[in-house]
Parts: sequence; structure tokens; C-alpha cells
Amino acid sequence: MVIEDVTERFALMADLSMESAARWKPLCEDAMAEISRNVREEVSAPQGVLCAAAASLALYRWALATAGAGADSFSAGDVRVTRSSGNVAMAKQAWRESAAAAAPYMKDDGFLFERIGS
Repeated sequence: MVIEDVTERFALMADLSMESAARWKPLCEDAMAEISRNVREEVSAPQGVLCAAAASLALYRWALATAGAGADSFSAGDVRVTRSSGNVAMAKQAWRESAAAAAPYMKDDGFLFERIGS
């Protein structure tokens, strides 16, 4: 994976310009490192799938980080603006789908099957 590819996908999914997305590059780097650490060595994984997983993980973390910023709603006269927390749910779903697509190439550390006794 290349960080520029992950950041570009993140910017596209977050609907940010590349200049705005650059501020969140450390989030993309962390997500890329986490995905890279969990790739199975014996499998040749398609880079696009891994980039998408890293970008969607960064998107989910970005959505969580920005969900609490600013006012939830405000009104001026007859106009009322309310912030929706739907972005977090959408980002979480994108992360789940990307993680599922990358699952065949990733280690499964959450399951252990061993024989007990002899």
C-alpha cells in the first residue's frame, strides 16, 4: 500500500479536498499500518482492497473524531440547522464492508481452535 493512495481514497469517501484531507494524513497512516500488520504473509493480497480497507477505517475514525465538534443544532429566526450523526453510522458500515472484502487476505486473531488433552 502507498499512503497517497489511502489518503486519496479517504478524501473521496469523506468528500474532502486533498488539501483538507492532508490534515488527516496521520489517521490514514495509522489505519494503513494497522491493516498492513494484519495481512497474511502467505497470500498475495490485491492492493486496491487493502487501500480501501485502510481508507474506510480512517474514514470511520475521522467520522468519530468530527462527530462531536461544533454545535449539534442552532437556529436563527425561522431557520434551524441540525447536525446529523448519520455520518458515523455510514462510515462504520463502509468500514465493515471493506473489512469483509479484505478478510480473505487478513489474519484472524479473534478465533483460536486447539485440541485439549491428548
